[in-house]
Amino acid sequence: MDFNEQGFKHLEAGEMELAAKAFTDAIEADPKDPTAYVNMGTLLQSMNDADRALRFYDKALELDPTFASAYYAKGALYYAAGLFVDAEAALRTALLNGLDDADLHFMLGMTYQQLGDPVRGLPRLERATELNAVDVEIAFQYGLALAQNEQIEEAAEVLEQVLLLDEQHTDARYNYAIALAFLGRQDECYAELETVLAYQPEHRLARDAKEKMDHLLGDN
Repeated sequence: MDFNEQGFKHLEAGEMELAAKAFTDAIEADPKDPTAYVNMGTLLQSMNDADRALRFYDKALELDPTFASAYYAKGALYYAAGLFVDAEAALRTALLNGLDDADLHFMLGMTYQQLGDPVRGLPRLERATELNAVDVEIAFQYGLALAQNEQIEEAAEVLEQVLLLDEQHTDARYNYAIALAFLGRQDECYAELETVLAYQPEHRLARDAKEKMDHLLGDN
């Protein structure tokens, strides 16, 4: 196990000082390797020290301007800070430099969502689901993006898959119900809203939607 592996083992165990020592040892062993600088930045970011983390990411990019992991790490930092324009630029550069994993596509898709650009966000979220078909949050956000792009039938299919992964995901079930309503499947919509409220009685959106449906049914 090398210093970087030791560092992540300590980081996962919450042993921050030991993780910092391992990443420092990695930098000292090979000061021209950008990997250890990104790892140290990740540690600092997990400790809410964004300024120092950014300096380590920039140092990694000084050593290798094409190091995609450093751009991804910067993008995640900017996203967490609400700097979505900067996040998009960094994450897109990571993509252009060859990084192609679910986390990157998901982060880039969510960044476009935050920028109010669901059209550009949709293919990134779709790619994330292709690379990780069992991640509930990725699938849920992809379903929402499909709905925002008015692809309601496709959204319903994806949200149904989310519920196969997690039947108690009440937000997914609520949005699935709304998609069913748009598709004219009112009885199924009503049943899904009832299920949402069975799992989460305080779900306000589901309660309001069910009350509206009750009112319409009463009028009829």
